[in-house]
Amino acid sequence: MSTQVASSDSSIAANDPPATGAISFQLTATNASSVPGSVYFNVFPPALKNLPANAQVITALVSPATTNTSPPVNLTWNGGADALSMLALAAGADPAPAAKTPVALGDNVAVAWANGTFTITPSPGGPEGVLTVTFAPGIPVGGSVGLVVGPAPILVPIPVSLSPLTLEPDLSPAVTVMFGTAFQLPAPAISDESQAQTVTFKTDATSTSPTATAAITVGLDNQIVETG
Repeated sequence: MSTQVASSDSSIAANDPPATGAISFQLTATNASSVPGSVYFNVFPPALKNLPANAQVITALVSPATTNTSPPVNLTWNGGADALSMLALAAGADPAPAAKTPVALGDNVAVAWANGTFTITPSPGGPEGVLTVTFAPGIPVGGSVGLVVGPAPILVPIPVSLSPLTLEPDLSPAVTVMFGTAFQLPAPAISDESQAQTVTFKTDATSTSPTATAAITVGLDNQIVETG
């Protein structure tokens, strides 16, 4: 699927303050493309701010299968500073069923391994705006920790030295969307996806139960266009 992705038209400027608190995000996605058969929308959170791209694996929330005759699909998740959680994985483990522990910015997060299971214990008192992750001796080599930011976890390898990690999430009201083959870990041998499109959400900051919404459509030209 060779496409050029349309520019996003959003009412939220890039320098607007990031989301705070827990916010319900709702993305409405319409498949009106020329691609036959089942196709998926993959929704990725923003990358961690303080780590290079090759030091993190950004996973996706995957929509149900759609066809170009399907009604729009709605994808929902909680985002913002009050919706963060962490997980820990052994080498090759699937992040989807992993237990997730709520965490908060400024937490010190202790990760340990006992009886074949990871434990995650957060406590306040760390530097503001980040999570500081420490590792107990005995953690198996090749594992990773994941920080759930918005729609999906971001995985970071556990250092072989078990030295601490600092994780700084980007809580901007935006995601990256790709259209095509469903996201998988590990990546399939053959996949076909559109170019990545940034989708920025509109929020009502005055609401007591804030909701962020956005809508996208993939037209006959297979371009992702933000429509609302």
